[in-house]
Amino acid sequence: MIKEKAITYSLLAHIRNTGTLAKGPIDIFIPLIKRVLSEMNYRGVYEGKSLLEIQNVAKELYSIDFPIPVLKKILKEIANDLNTNEETAFYLYLDGSFSIKKYVFSDYEDIIQKKKSSIDEIENLFKSFCETSEIEGKKPESIFNFIEKNKYNLSKYISNSDDTINEDHTIEAQFVDYFKNIPSVYEVIKSIYLGSIIAGYIEYNSDDKKRDIELLLDTNFIVGLIDLNTPESTHTCRTLIEIAKQQDFKIRVLKITIEETQNLLQTKARYFDKSFLQKKVNPEDVYNACDRKNLKKIDLERIADNLEPTIEKFGISTIYQKKLEGEAKTGDDYLRLKNVRNSKKAALHDAIALLHVRKARTKRVRDFDKANAWFVNNSISSENDSYFLNKGYLPETIKADDLLNILWLSNPSVNKSIDGGDLADIGLTSIISLTLNNNLPKSRILRELDDNIHKYAKEEISDADIIRVATRITSKQLKDIERLNVLAEKDKESFVKRLEEEASKQKKIEESRQKKLEDLFRHFTTKLDSLEKKQKIYTEKEKKIDLIHEEKSSSEIKVSKLEKELIYQKNKNRAIQRNMWISKKIRKWRLKSWGELLLCLLIFGVFILILLRSANWSMDKLNSDINELSNNIIFSGFFTIFWTIVTIIYVRGLYDKYRNQSNILSFKNNLDIPKEYKDIKSL
Repeated sequence: MIKEKAITYSLLAHIRNTGTLAKGPIDIFIPLIKRVLSEMNYRGVYEGKSLLEIQNVAKELYSIDFPIPVLKKILKEIANDLNTNEETAFYLYLDGSFSIKKYVFSDYEDIIQKKKSSIDEIENLFKSFCETSEIEGKKPESIFNFIEKNKYNLSKYISNSDDTINEDHTIEAQFVDYFKNIPSVYEVIKSIYLGSIIAGYIEYNSDDKKRDIELLLDTNFIVGLIDLNTPESTHTCRTLIEIAKQQDFKIRVLKITIEETQNLLQTKARYFDKSFLQKKVNPEDVYNACDRKNLKKIDLERIADNLEPTIEKFGISTIYQKKLEGEAKTGDDYLRLKNVRNSKKAALHDAIALLHVRKARTKRVRDFDKANAWFVNNSISSENDSYFLNKGYLPETIKADDLLNILWLSNPSVNKSIDGGDLADIGLTSIISLTLNNNLPKSRILRELDDNIHKYAKEEISDADIIRVATRITSKQLKDIERLNVLAEKDKESFVKRLEEEASKQKKIEESRQKKLEDLFRHFTTKLDSLEKKQKIYTEKEKKIDLIHEEKSSSEIKVSKLEKELIYQKNKNRAIQRNMWISKKIRKWRLKSWGELLLCLLIFGVFILILLRSANWSMDKLNSDINELSNNIIFSGFFTIFWTIVTIIYVRGLYDKYRNQSNILSFKNNLDIPKEYKDIKSL
């Protein structure tokens, strides 16, 4: 995606977040076309024979196509707004010709310059990020092509577009994921993503009719719904369920889907004690959710046993598929899916679901509004792309976040009930996860590597190094996993050495990346100093032309704009310094709890040493003394209080400081930010 389109998307998000769509969603584009008319006027164009002339200038400024019917509707709104009984500023004739009286529109010029500056900074950060990564072949040119991919995905549903972006966006996904916790960067990316969705208004012409819609939920959706995926995934699934209920959709799940989900959870429970690498490689893995929620093997088994009543609480009804099973087994879907699914049973499951949706629709459809049934996935793997636009017809499957995006576009009540920022978070998290997960080796290979690490390297390699190895797998920098597994069986020492080498490589990348990005932040500071010098030059020029009023006025405007830009850049720099200061405070805050916990453990250790000494270092005597002490009510009470303090206060405190986002946010909000890090309003 070229830079102009990124600026356009960011501007659309700004207009939407700061204004109100009183008449309809198309009104959000009115300021953009007003600016086009102003630009044409500036170029000396006061009339034209076709709306194509306006369309071409709009494409030049914004790099997006305005369909002629949509453009005509916008221009009619502009004419109604500008024209009065005394004066006609813009006139649109029946044959598509037009005339523009002298017209100036500059409401968003300062905003556009700020957006351009922010986007330039993001691109510079991305370039530096790429330079510190091991990238094979040609390096990506822009971070924004990654976001544009989402726009193409939506276009397939709402405008039957066949455009595709097939590039590997691994590095872009890593970049966005890396900066998710730095608001000054992530908010810019979010605004561009939200704008890409808003741009869909000019493609999607909904008839606004209320229809009887059925949503058939896939296994991965159920896993996300019951909070055994990422927190973001759970938010996506539960948001869609709430919206579906508000719209009176039928929400259903096949009995075979429940069984498949139960089998998945039971398999995860079976290998529970042998998993470490998998949850670090794949944040969407059930093991990762277990780690986050402190669930044990028995908890997974309990959740599997109680799955059906659990999903019933969400208002989901179960349907039985026995009548469809025989038909599905002889269909083309089953034959094709057997080659891409990990088992025949999984292939049959999907074939039945697709057949159910096809029968519910009664016929193939081309328009999204006419599709009355969908097979909803929490994330669709790449092999399902073949179902897109089969001879111009819509697929049976859809991602949960894509469905949310389209409902947000098409339905005013949904638009009001979902915050734009939440929608952008949902979508970005989804495309990051989908991109990174597509790079992962098969689960069997990962599980084998996990087993080998447990058997041959658990004592020799640290958890931090295993996480670094996992990072290299996710980023496709470590690909030959099967050869690594063979090496583990043949030569334990070489296997451990190879893991250490990979961890060392990743550590160097991370250190280099951090230094490079810090250097770039310092570059922004230098850029700020340069702006200050430019301001002095403009001020001196202003004095020299003081006698010529028109030129003086022009200079004052330039200085005013420069002052605004200077304040903006200063605040940008302060935001970076403020974030670094807050990070240091959070580290100190966490270290305090570590110190308290270690002190308690030290006291406990000293106590054990005293007991050992009194037992003449005999373990049998020690066990006897401990049993005798445990029968002592005073000692037992004291030990219970001590252990309660350790687990409930200190361990829970550490958990809250690392995992409880509300607690962390509360700490941040209560910090007394030094004056030198706060935003300034004037120079």
